[in-house]
Amino acid sequence: MRDIIRQKVLETKKNLVLEEISKIFENDGFSSVKMQDIANRLNISVGALYKLFSSKDELFYEYIAYQIRLFHNMLVENCSSLSQPKLCLETYVKLKFDVFTAKRKAIEDPVIGDPLFFFKMNTQKNDPVKPIFEFLAELFERLDKIEPLKEKNYMKLAYLFNAFTMGYIEYWINYDEKLEESASVVLEEFLKGMKA
Repeated sequence: MRDIIRQKVLETKKNLVLEEISKIFENDGFSSVKMQDIANRLNISVGALYKLFSSKDELFYEYIAYQIRLFHNMLVENCSSLSQPKLCLETYVKLKFDVFTAKRKAIEDPVIGDPLFFFKMNTQKNDPVKPIFEFLAELFERLDKIEPLKEKNYMKLAYLFNAFTMGYIEYWINYDEKLEESASVVLEEFLKGMKA
């Protein structure tokens, strides 16, 4: 019982710290901030910060995983009142583009410095994106009953759709273009190649 309580306390501390770190990364970026700066802004010792996160890279991955959990919750909440899977898929695109646009400063350096960042993020043991892929797969399965799709592996469709939308984001980051594509247009472009 003591270990369970200790684990819950640690998770709560991490979430509180990640909430504050989100503000720091989103205002100042990732690469310009040192662990000492973060500890000072959080009013904790550097040692206490390193007890929660063993390195700055781990801290950044935890920040991304935290943001993914927030995004998943926001996606589920926004889709709860929508009966059409297509509207939920459009909501996914719109939310994804909005979130990346709002957090550009936080992700810009690691993404540009490491083109495989998101691939590595998805292949971690505790894949934080898995619930989103499962949600998307469920939406594609529902959509297939309304508008037949060529591909019947819905999880594969979820991964393909994620990669398709990430293409827009990576282009936007690398070429400093505006990320203003309409969610419905992006979805229709994807579905053109997927319809039976």
